[in-house]
Order: sequence, then C-alpha cells, then structure tokens
Amino acid sequence: MMQSKVSLLALMVSAALLGGCGDATTTIVEKEPIVEDDHDDDHGDEHSSAGRLIVSAKDANQVSVFDLNDNDLMADFTTVNPVSALYATSGSRYAMLVQRNQDLVEFLDGGLWQEEHGDHFDAFEQDPALAAFTLNDSRPTHITYGEGQTAVFFDGNAVTGIPAGVAVFDEHTVEDDGEYPLLSYNTHMHGAAQVRGEYLLSTVRDADSDSTLPDKIALYHQHDDHFDIELVFDVSCPGLHGSAQNHDFISFACTDGVVLIEQSGNNFTASKIVNTDDFAEGMRIGTLAGHHDNEIFIGIAGTTLFSIDPEDGEMLSIDWQNEDNARPVGYGFVEHGEGFVVLDDSGHLSILEHHDHDHDAGEEASPWEFGAKVHVSEEADSMPEGSGFSMAISHSQDVIYISDLIAGHIVTVDLDSAEITAELELDFTPDKILWLGIGAEEEGHDH
Repeated sequence: MMQSKVSLLALMVSAALLGGCGDATTTIVEKEPIVEDDHDDDHGDEHSSAGRLIVSAKDANQVSVFDLNDNDLMADFTTVNPVSALYATSGSRYAMLVQRNQDLVEFLDGGLWQEEHGDHFDAFEQDPALAAFTLNDSRPTHITYGEGQTAVFFDGNAVTGIPAGVAVFDEHTVEDDGEYPLLSYNTHMHGAAQVRGEYLLSTVRDADSDSTLPDKIALYHQHDDHFDIELVFDVSCPGLHGSAQNHDFISFACTDGVVLIEQSGNNFTASKIVNTDDFAEGMRIGTLAGHHDNEIFIGIAGTTLFSIDPEDGEMLSIDWQNEDNARPVGYGFVEHGEGFVVLDDSGHLSILEHHDHDHDAGEEASPWEFGAKVHVSEEADSMPEGSGFSMAISHSQDVIYISDLIAGHIVTVDLDSAEITAELELDFTPDKILWLGIGAEEEGHDH
C-alpha cells in the first residue's frame, strides 16, 4: 500500500527540464530496481515582480533562494539528501525538492503567491521557508499538472515489493500540511499520470510483463481519499513513456505513436497517431510537452522534435536547426503558449515560434518555425559525465534562466531580443534551477 505523508518537522532540516527520468533520448532507459524564518504576511502591491530563483548545489545537501529583482541571496536551506530534480507546484509557489532514490520530496515555500478575492487577486510576500508537508513514497519520478493540481507518479520498487502509486494535491494542501487522495497500484511501473479535476488519466501495467513500462491507459475517478478505476481505454500504447495535456486533450507517448484522449465534459475518448516515415528504426517519442493555450503538443524523439496536432491527426517534424546532433536537456512553452524553447547539451537555446499553417496549401508544414538561437556556453565540451545545463522559465517576464556548472554562474536570456542580458555569479557549483513567483498568465492556466 502507498504510505500517507509523514511530517519531517522533528528533523528540523531546511531542500523541460528533463529531470527525474534522465534525458530525452530515443531509447527509453527503464529505471532499474534499487537492490526558523519570519512568516509575517505582507500583501498588497509590494510583491516581487521578477520572482525568485531556486538553485541546488551540485552533489550537496543545499538549495539557495535568490531574489530576482536584484539577484541577492535570500537564504540557504539544507535538504535531507542531495536534490535529484526540482519542480514547481501548480501555481509556482512551492519548489518540490525531489530526492528520488531516498523516496522523499521536500517542499520549499518560495514566499510569493496570490489569492482570489472577488473580482481581483491579492498578492502576498514572505520569506522563503521549508514547508512541513512532505511526500514519502517509493521513487517519485514524473510530476505533471492540471487545473491547479499537481500529480506525482511514484514508480515503486520491484525488490522490496512496493507498488507504484499517484498522489494528487494542490497548493492549499501543502500550505495546510493536509491530506490528499492516492491512487495505489498492485505492481511497480515506470508510469505517468495526468490529473483533470476529479479525474485522473494514469497508466496500467501487467504485473507479469518483462518491461517496467506500461502499455495501457485507464480513467480513474476520485472518491474522497482514493481513486476508483472507471475504464481501460482499448487503444494500446506499448512502451509508454511521457505524457502531457492541453485544454481538450491528454497525450501519451508510445513506441509506435502517440495516444490522444479527448475530454468532453465527463466523456473521454481515445485515438492514436502512429509514427510517420520520419521515424528511423528504433526511434520513438519519449517526452511530450503541452500548454493550456496551445492545441499543438510537442514531442521529443532523441534529437528530433515533432508537432502533434490532435484535431487534424497530424505528426510533423520541426526544423529547430539543431547543431551537431545536440540533444535537448531542457524545454518548455513560453509567451502564453505562442513560443517554445529548447536548451541543448551543446550550450544553445533555440527559440521557436508558433504560426497557424494552411492545410489547403498542398504541402504539409509544421506550425512551429525557428526564430532564434542563443549561445549560452563556450565550454560545453568540458561538461563532466552525468552533469549538464539546467533551465528555468520565468512566468512573470519573457526571460529564461540557464545554469552553467562549468562557469559557475547563471545567465538570463531575454526572449524578445534573443540575447543574454544578465549574469549571476555563484560561490558554489550549481546543479538544478527553478523559477517561483506570481505569473503574468491568466489564473488557472498550467505552467
């Protein structure tokens, strides 16, 4: 059974974007079984507009918080273990400090958030602090968002017999150190889940399968503290790895294509777009990205990007002008879904722009066009094994933050000018970075 959360207050310790599951290679690597600050609120119009940057130290139990208005260090916190991945909660108030191999997620309150009051939102600001809320289940791996909620998929552990599971919660749960519903499986799996209000789309794996990857998708319905299965979709998804959602669709990546599940009210219907002739033997999409305000999904298959249009059933390759077969190590939608950025392991940030394309033109063309490329590192060839660049997307300004552990700094890239506009020098080696704060996008949209 999945364990309910356990408070770590007694310990008194202070804790893409392709984190948690390795990189976006064509071959999916399955996870092997493993044999006191001021909290006085100050609300009004004085909140930080730029937000705060969370930076974890390489191979150390430390995360630091910087005020992005002036790049000043606000606080350092000690985590129980070194952080393996950083994710924001659905509203970008809390940092999720994932320590996968130790079955732990700590939460750090960035100290900036807003609350709806009638016809307006009130902004709040306080010092960053570790939250009492934690997750303590086996192998937290994939984190996804939907309708103000966060879903965490726990892979489980084959050696110890701990099954997989999914926890779903919102930021009020974290703030109140509250309870949350759980989906508990009867076997381990390297799966995925997407939350849609009271529904959960999550994976199914045959316990007798030789693969830890699932091959089916089910619809679950929340009932108080748990989820009950309602149906298993009859569209198969062998080697399932990667999922995303937008306003109407939920997508799951398979070895032979992408399964698309459309929601209309309480009805969910599944279909599939199979891989095109652009896929070489052994090539598959292993990572998907979606945005509430864009109907097109983006899939990553090794060094190739694909646009996936659920409405038209199209899968088209994207010319992102990749250099020297560099692999994506970070990605994300920007500019309210009208742009997409890709950080690669050669130290380049590629900026793509979305344009509607004419289906009557006779020639299929991707709706994503190359916009600009920014070179952010001169020393990519010196990157140590097992290390890489990390990227954080601001939701309050059109900027990207990129950490370079070789140079020991973080640069700010302005998306409008496609130039590096600032540099934050560090006295420690950075690893993962994450933006927290109050976004400029409409309330309720997912990051």
